[in-house]
Amino acid sequence: MKVSRLYKAFGLSFCLLWTAGVNAAGNIGPERLLLVTQQWRPYQYQENGEMRGPGIDKIKCVMKGMQQPYQLTMTSWDRAQILTEVGDQHGFFLASKNDIRDKFASYSDPVMNQAWSWFSLSDSIDTQSTMFKEQITVTALFGSNKWFWLQKQGYRVEKKPRHSGTLVELLLAGEVGAVLANDFVMEDAIKQLGVSHRAITKNRIKEKPLGVYFSKKFTKQYPRFLKAFNEAVAQCKGS
Repeated sequence: MKVSRLYKAFGLSFCLLWTAGVNAAGNIGPERLLLVTQQWRPYQYQENGEMRGPGIDKIKCVMKGMQQPYQLTMTSWDRAQILTEVGDQHGFFLASKNDIRDKFASYSDPVMNQAWSWFSLSDSIDTQSTMFKEQITVTALFGSNKWFWLQKQGYRVEKKPRHSGTLVELLLAGEVGAVLANDFVMEDAIKQLGVSHRAITKNRIKEKPLGVYFSKKFTKQYPRFLKAFNEAVAQCKGS
Protein backbone atom coordinates (compact mmCIF):
# COMPACT_ATOMS: atom_id res chain seq x y z
CA MET A 1 0.00 0.00 0.00
CA LYS A 2 1.39 3.40 -0.89
CA VAL A 3 2.14 5.81 1.95
CA SER A 4 -0.50 8.30 0.80
CA ARG A 5 -3.17 5.57 0.80
CA LEU A 6 -2.08 4.33 4.20
CA TYR A 7 -2.42 7.79 5.75
CA LYS A 8 -5.80 8.30 4.08
CA ALA A 9 -7.04 4.95 5.41
CA PHE A 10 -6.33 6.04 8.96
CA GLY A 11 -7.66 9.57 8.55
CA LEU A 12 -4.20 11.12 8.59
CA SER A 13 -2.66 13.87 6.54
CA PHE A 14 0.98 14.83 6.64
CA CYS A 15 3.42 17.46 5.54
CA LEU A 16 7.11 16.75 5.14
CA LEU A 17 9.25 19.70 6.14
CA TRP A 18 12.94 20.19 6.72
CA THR A 19 15.53 22.85 7.37
CA ALA A 20 18.62 23.54 5.33
CA GLY A 21 21.96 22.11 6.38
CA VAL A 22 22.85 19.46 8.92
CA ASN A 23 21.27 19.16 12.34
CA ALA A 24 23.36 21.67 14.27
CA ALA A 25 22.82 19.71 17.47
CA GLY A 26 24.66 16.69 16.06
CA ASN A 27 23.17 13.59 17.71
CA ILE A 28 20.92 15.58 20.05
CA GLY A 29 17.92 14.77 17.85
CA PRO A 30 16.82 12.16 15.31
CA GLU A 31 17.46 12.27 11.59
CA ARG A 32 13.85 13.41 11.24
CA LEU A 33 11.60 14.50 14.11
CA LEU A 34 8.04 13.16 13.83
CA LEU A 35 5.39 15.42 15.33
CA VAL A 36 1.63 14.93 15.17
CA THR A 37 -1.16 17.42 15.74
CA GLN A 38 -4.86 18.01 15.21
CA GLN A 39 -6.92 20.29 12.98
CA TRP A 40 -7.53 23.04 15.54
CA ARG A 41 -8.39 26.36 13.96
CA PRO A 42 -6.98 28.92 14.18
CA TYR A 43 -3.87 27.48 15.90
CA GLN A 44 -3.18 24.87 13.21
CA TYR A 45 -5.17 23.79 10.19
CA GLN A 46 -4.86 22.68 6.59
CA GLU A 47 -5.73 24.93 3.69
CA ASN A 48 -5.07 24.12 0.03
CA GLY A 49 -2.88 21.21 1.10
CA GLU A 50 -0.71 23.39 3.35
CA MET A 51 -0.52 23.43 7.15
CA ARG A 52 -1.01 26.92 8.50
CA GLY A 53 -1.64 28.84 11.72
CA PRO A 54 0.40 30.35 14.56
CA GLY A 55 0.97 26.91 16.12
CA ILE A 56 2.60 25.67 12.91
CA ASP A 57 4.63 28.88 12.66
CA LYS A 58 5.99 28.39 16.19
CA ILE A 59 7.06 24.82 15.49
CA LYS A 60 8.73 25.91 12.25
CA CYS A 61 10.62 28.62 14.14
CA VAL A 62 11.86 26.17 16.77
CA MET A 63 12.90 23.59 14.19
CA LYS A 64 14.74 26.24 12.19
CA GLY A 65 16.59 27.38 15.31
CA MET A 66 17.63 23.80 16.05
CA GLN A 67 18.30 23.03 12.36
CA GLN A 68 16.24 19.91 12.99
CA PRO A 69 14.59 18.13 10.01
CA TYR A 70 10.99 17.25 10.83
CA GLN A 71 7.71 15.87 9.59
CA LEU A 72 4.26 17.06 10.72
CA THR A 73 1.22 14.78 10.65
CA MET A 74 -2.36 15.93 11.22
CA THR A 75 -5.07 13.62 12.56
CA SER A 76 -7.69 13.48 15.33
CA TRP A 77 -6.56 14.62 18.78
CA ASP A 78 -7.10 11.30 20.56
CA ARG A 79 -5.21 9.44 17.79
CA ALA A 80 -2.37 11.99 17.96
CA GLN A 81 -1.82 11.12 21.61
CA ILE A 82 -2.12 7.37 21.01
CA LEU A 83 0.43 7.51 18.16
CA THR A 84 2.88 9.22 20.53
CA GLU A 85 2.18 6.83 23.39
CA VAL A 86 2.81 3.71 21.26
CA GLY A 87 5.95 5.24 19.71
CA ASP A 88 4.80 5.78 16.13
CA GLN A 89 5.38 9.53 16.59
CA HIS A 90 7.95 11.37 18.71
CA GLY A 91 5.53 13.97 20.08
CA PHE A 92 2.26 15.88 19.75
CA PHE A 93 1.28 19.56 19.90
CA LEU A 94 -0.22 22.02 20.90
CA ALA A 95 -1.20 20.58 24.28
CA SER A 96 -1.81 21.67 27.83
CA LYS A 97 -0.30 19.70 30.69
CA ASN A 98 -2.17 16.98 32.57
CA ASP A 99 -1.46 13.91 34.69
CA ILE A 100 -2.62 11.41 32.06
CA ARG A 101 -0.21 12.70 29.42
CA ASP A 102 2.60 12.97 31.97
CA LYS A 103 2.55 9.18 32.37
CA PHE A 104 3.87 8.53 28.86
CA ALA A 105 5.37 11.84 27.70
CA SER A 106 7.53 14.76 28.81
CA TYR A 107 6.26 18.34 28.49
CA SER A 108 8.20 21.17 26.88
CA ASP A 109 8.32 24.79 27.95
CA PRO A 110 5.20 26.73 26.82
CA VAL A 111 5.15 27.48 23.11
CA MET A 112 1.96 29.57 23.25
CA ASN A 113 -0.69 30.55 25.78
CA GLN A 114 -4.42 29.90 25.83
CA ALA A 115 -7.43 31.06 27.84
CA TRP A 116 -10.30 28.80 28.92
CA SER A 117 -13.80 30.28 28.99
CA TRP A 118 -17.37 29.15 29.44
CA PHE A 119 -19.59 29.94 26.45
CA SER A 120 -23.37 29.95 26.85
CA LEU A 121 -26.54 31.63 25.58
CA SER A 122 -27.24 33.24 28.95
CA ASP A 123 -25.25 35.66 31.07
CA SER A 124 -27.00 34.60 34.26
CA ILE A 125 -25.94 30.94 34.63
CA ASP A 126 -23.71 29.89 37.52
CA THR A 127 -21.42 27.18 36.18
CA GLN A 128 -19.97 26.62 39.66
CA SER A 129 -23.26 25.79 41.36
CA THR A 130 -24.19 22.25 42.40
CA MET A 131 -27.52 22.58 40.58
CA PHE A 132 -25.79 23.47 37.32
CA LYS A 133 -23.39 20.52 37.58
CA GLU A 134 -26.21 18.08 38.32
CA GLN A 135 -28.80 19.28 35.82
CA ILE A 136 -27.07 20.96 32.86
CA THR A 137 -25.24 19.06 30.12
CA VAL A 138 -21.96 20.65 29.06
CA THR A 139 -19.14 19.71 26.73
CA ALA A 140 -15.71 20.53 25.30
CA LEU A 141 -13.68 19.15 22.40
CA PHE A 142 -13.45 15.39 22.87
CA GLY A 143 -10.03 14.17 24.00
CA SER A 144 -8.95 17.66 25.09
CA ASN A 145 -7.69 18.60 28.54
CA LYS A 146 -10.88 20.61 28.98
CA TRP A 147 -13.10 17.59 28.26
CA PHE A 148 -11.32 15.48 30.90
CA TRP A 149 -11.29 18.40 33.35
CA LEU A 150 -15.08 18.71 33.10
CA GLN A 151 -15.52 15.05 33.93
CA LYS A 152 -13.08 15.24 36.82
CA GLN A 153 -14.95 18.26 38.24
CA GLY A 154 -18.26 16.37 38.19
CA TYR A 155 -20.01 18.07 35.26
CA ARG A 156 -22.48 16.21 33.03
CA VAL A 157 -20.45 15.53 29.89
CA GLU A 158 -22.41 13.47 27.34
CA LYS A 159 -21.42 14.78 23.91
CA LYS A 160 -18.10 14.02 22.19
CA PRO A 161 -17.61 16.81 19.61
CA ARG A 162 -14.41 16.63 17.59
CA HIS A 163 -14.64 19.99 15.81
CA SER A 164 -14.90 23.52 17.19
CA GLY A 165 -17.79 24.32 14.84
CA THR A 166 -19.75 21.48 16.44
CA LEU A 167 -19.36 23.17 19.83
CA VAL A 168 -21.15 26.25 18.52
CA GLU A 169 -23.84 24.18 16.81
CA LEU A 170 -24.56 22.14 19.97
CA LEU A 171 -24.85 25.34 21.98
CA LEU A 172 -27.17 27.09 19.51
CA ALA A 173 -29.35 23.97 19.18
CA GLY A 174 -29.80 23.79 22.95
CA GLU A 175 -28.23 20.32 23.16
CA VAL A 176 -25.80 21.61 25.78
CA GLY A 177 -26.21 24.42 28.27
CA ALA A 178 -22.61 25.58 28.09
CA VAL A 179 -19.31 24.84 26.37
CA LEU A 180 -15.84 25.04 27.87
CA ALA A 181 -13.45 26.12 25.13
CA ASN A 182 -10.30 27.94 24.18
CA ASP A 183 -11.13 31.61 23.54
CA PHE A 184 -9.12 31.82 20.32
CA VAL A 185 -10.62 28.60 18.91
CA MET A 186 -14.24 29.30 19.87
CA GLU A 187 -14.21 32.88 18.64
CA ASP A 188 -12.81 31.72 15.29
CA ALA A 189 -15.53 29.02 15.06
CA ILE A 190 -18.25 31.59 15.80
CA LYS A 191 -16.85 33.83 13.08
CA GLN A 192 -16.59 30.95 10.58
CA LEU A 193 -20.26 30.07 11.13
CA GLY A 194 -21.38 33.69 10.79
CA VAL A 195 -22.95 33.80 14.25
CA SER A 196 -23.27 37.11 16.08
CA HIS A 197 -20.92 37.32 19.06
CA ARG A 198 -23.69 39.12 20.93
CA ALA A 199 -25.76 35.91 20.94
CA ILE A 200 -23.15 34.06 22.98
CA THR A 201 -21.89 34.97 26.44
CA LYS A 202 -18.27 34.34 27.43
CA ASN A 203 -16.93 33.96 30.96
CA ARG A 204 -13.18 33.39 31.28
CA ILE A 205 -12.11 31.01 34.06
CA LYS A 206 -8.39 30.30 33.64
CA GLU A 207 -5.30 30.53 31.48
CA LYS A 208 -3.15 27.54 30.59
CA PRO A 209 0.04 27.33 28.52
CA LEU A 210 0.34 25.21 25.39
CA GLY A 211 3.44 23.15 24.65
CA VAL A 212 4.72 20.01 23.01
CA TYR A 213 4.65 16.54 24.58
CA PHE A 214 7.52 14.20 23.65
CA SER A 215 7.26 10.48 24.38
CA LYS A 216 9.41 9.30 27.28
CA LYS A 217 10.90 6.66 25.02
CA PHE A 218 12.08 9.45 22.72
CA THR A 219 13.51 11.67 25.49
CA LYS A 220 15.32 8.64 26.93
CA GLN A 221 16.85 7.92 23.54
CA TYR A 222 17.78 11.60 23.05
CA PRO A 223 18.34 12.92 26.60
CA ARG A 224 19.63 16.34 25.48
CA PHE A 225 16.87 17.05 22.99
CA LEU A 226 14.26 18.59 25.31
CA LYS A 227 16.72 21.09 26.77
CA ALA A 228 17.79 22.15 23.27
CA PHE A 229 14.13 22.37 22.21
CA ASN A 230 13.26 24.61 25.17
CA GLU A 231 16.22 26.88 24.43
CA ALA A 232 14.97 27.25 20.84
CA VAL A 233 11.45 27.99 22.14
CA ALA A 234 12.87 30.87 24.19
CA GLN A 235 14.51 32.27 21.06
CA CYS A 236 11.18 32.15 19.20
CA LYS A 237 9.11 33.96 21.86
CA GLY A 238 8.85 37.14 19.84
CA SER A 239 8.08 35.48 16.52
